[in-house]
Amino acid sequence: MAIEIINFNQLIQRQSLDRFPTTLFPTNYFYIAFCIIVFLYTIQKRDKKSSSRFMEILSSNQSISILEINFNNRIVKTNNSSVSLEQFCQSYLIDSITLQNNIISSMNQFSPSDVQIKSKSCSSYYRLTGKYDASTNVFQGIMIDNSQEKQQLKKLKNTLTHDALTGLQNRYHLNNKIQKFCAKSSSEQCSIYFIDLNKFKQINDTHGHDNGDVVLRSVADRFQQFADESVLPVRLSGDEFLIVKRNVESNTQADQFISSYLSSVQCDTVQLNNSTSIIVTLSFGGVVFNKSQSTQTDKLIKCADERMYQMKKNLLPNGNATVTFTDI
Repeated sequence: MAIEIINFNQLIQRQSLDRFPTTLFPTNYFYIAFCIIVFLYTIQKRDKKSSSRFMEILSSNQSISILEINFNNRIVKTNNSSVSLEQFCQSYLIDSITLQNNIISSMNQFSPSDVQIKSKSCSSYYRLTGKYDASTNVFQGIMIDNSQEKQQLKKLKNTLTHDALTGLQNRYHLNNKIQKFCAKSSSEQCSIYFIDLNKFKQINDTHGHDNGDVVLRSVADRFQQFADESVLPVRLSGDEFLIVKRNVESNTQADQFISSYLSSVQCDTVQLNNSTSIIVTLSFGGVVFNKSQSTQTDKLIKCADERMYQMKKNLLPNGNATVTFTDI
């Protein structure tokens, strides 16, 4: 009997061949190729589906439009139509010259950028994002109607800058408010008055805080009613208010203004929720200052506040509660 003698390496090689026959290798290659094809097809199908979904979103969302604007041919291609530049601008109430100038000056062909456009009526706002090719005079990108966003931002800003109870300007960014307001004064001088309601705590204790709010709203409404463009009423907190007056010529004129102004505010009684009528009186103190001193808001308010407390203690006659502000 013949004995086959093989070494260990030959044994391992033979076992491997027995486990993986060479006839199966072509099938394995085919299987791998098939998996690659399926994988590529899945990716293509997914991309196509995503693209289709993107176009569906654009079609359903009227606030987004794909644009190609050819300024040479005066043609605008949108999602599914082509119109003249004049027709396009007329439909959106946009000035065509402003649109073209803004795009040319703000955009280039190398990186996407934004342009903000508002309608002629200033009721609608649009943002154009894309690229502009100066060589062809063509813009390609999208236009988004962000009018609602602008309105919401305006409401938010109004909420931040106005008192919720009275609707008056509040102390948010008070320094900037007073500086900008006084900067428009035709005179070199302005005046500021610190005002509070007399016996307001007693009103709250006697008639309740709800009726206290009624009094505050009533006074604030009268502040607005008897104000003009040269008067800025502000609610600081509680029953404390500020009145800023620009176009002031002298201390005498400042005293005459505030006496007449507050007399109008106090002229009528306030009707409370419990059918009670009360008379509201106000105490005030004021300072006249130069426009350049409007940056010293805290000092101005403190000086007017001190002047008001002197008046409350009957140390000052009602017609002489305004002093010239001295820079400390």
